[in-house]
Amino acid sequence: MSEHQDPRDVVVILCDQLRCDFLSLYGCRAIPTPNLDRLAREGVVFDRAITASAVCGPARASMMTGLYPAQHGVWTNDLPFRPGLRYLPECMNELGYHTGAFGKLHHAPALDAKGFGTARQMEEGRLGADEPYFKWLQTRHPEVTDIWNTDYTPQTMQFRFAAEEHYEYWIASQAIDWMASIAADQPLFAWVSFQGPHGPWNPPRELRGCCDAALLPRVRTDKEGGASPIEQHRTGQDPEIVAPPLDPVRDNEAIRVSYAEMIAFIDRQIGRVLDALEKNGRLENTTIIFSADHGDMLGDFGLWGKGALSRSAQLSVPLVIANHPDLTPGSKSEALTGNLDIPGTVLDIAGAPLEIGLSRSLLDLMGPEPKQARAANFSELGDGIKIVETAAYRYCYYPFSGCGELLRLDGCADERVTIEGSAEYEAKEREFLKHLLDFEALKNGVLIRDAEMPPTTRARILHTLSTSTNSARSGWWNDPRSMFSSKS
Repeated sequence: MSEHQDPRDVVVILCDQLRCDFLSLYGCRAIPTPNLDRLAREGVVFDRAITASAVCGPARASMMTGLYPAQHGVWTNDLPFRPGLRYLPECMNELGYHTGAFGKLHHAPALDAKGFGTARQMEEGRLGADEPYFKWLQTRHPEVTDIWNTDYTPQTMQFRFAAEEHYEYWIASQAIDWMASIAADQPLFAWVSFQGPHGPWNPPRELRGCCDAALLPRVRTDKEGGASPIEQHRTGQDPEIVAPPLDPVRDNEAIRVSYAEMIAFIDRQIGRVLDALEKNGRLENTTIIFSADHGDMLGDFGLWGKGALSRSAQLSVPLVIANHPDLTPGSKSEALTGNLDIPGTVLDIAGAPLEIGLSRSLLDLMGPEPKQARAANFSELGDGIKIVETAAYRYCYYPFSGCGELLRLDGCADERVTIEGSAEYEAKEREFLKHLLDFEALKNGVLIRDAEMPPTTRARILHTLSTSTNSARSGWWNDPRSMFSSKS
């Protein structure tokens, strides 16, 4: 736990469905993102971050609780949280912070802000005529009937109105106005959650031509080692999710260019937020976390969106922490991390002697000798896929199919070893299945009698949970330590 004399402001900035390999932070030179580059220069970029679950609702529930989907109950979109949980905004309220959420929360019900003191949401139309952004847009354009307002063809994947009327601009403006309203001597916690680059791909017209299409990641079509049962099942279905009159094969480059232009536009909004913090004299005392809920297949291997898939394009997430006295600016970390670690990091920045679920602090994980280092990282989507990865490999098991998948990892890329059969696969599968069994026991509650608790077992449990002994929580779902029961 880092010790800070005064409480620091905390701003979490999120994107939806953002691939790492489209960002200069991870080697792409096609898209101008000067503000994200600034955060990288002033902080730490994590190269091995994954999502807790590669679907919006479950991943966002994990960021609110520090728990995995099997624990918080939101295993797919549009499901309510399990009763009795504690949420990050509530913890920050108790610490004396002013808390505000702006943009997309993607909770069920849609207006449930999980304790944020202020919530000005843009929920993709889930709120219908009561959508705050939609109501605002109607005051300027009474004729509009939805929030998107794009002419959806390969040549006109653009927002029809001015950039200042785009929902991403509106989200940033709401956050800026709220932060300016908080007294300078009062700590704030802002959750700024952009809708894009999730579809529909409708960047403002002003963004046309800002990206170098030739340098964008190319669609992957190789099928080395065969395809998993889920990939085989989905390949014939996914093109249906691409809005007509787009053709997912013919128009893939146009789609990727619009996706890239949306990233560039969001970067400009991040710049507006940073400029406002600086103007208000808050930036020096503000730590910023940037991430996403998950990525997007964008036509790779004939697949779109996200789901129970093994690929880095939708499993890996960007993760940056910037502007904190404990950081080494401009550094990178290979620590096994993910968006599950956002709530634990926020509480650590706030100087709180609290733990939240299984979340860990990036301030600890980025160090040369972290107290809570992971030997393995996990992700899941209900019982559709169980994922564990280590420094060099990712193993995915598809329950009830009898099928596993092993991939070698290299930055944002991955290479399927094989579905099964090779000596390399068989040896690694045995290792990773043990990790997954430990993971399932951890989520469901570790119940071991003293008679069956040798020191090595206790050490592995504590390493899997955390090496910290500090906890101010009670209740099974709030404190992972309370899941550790040793009875004789």
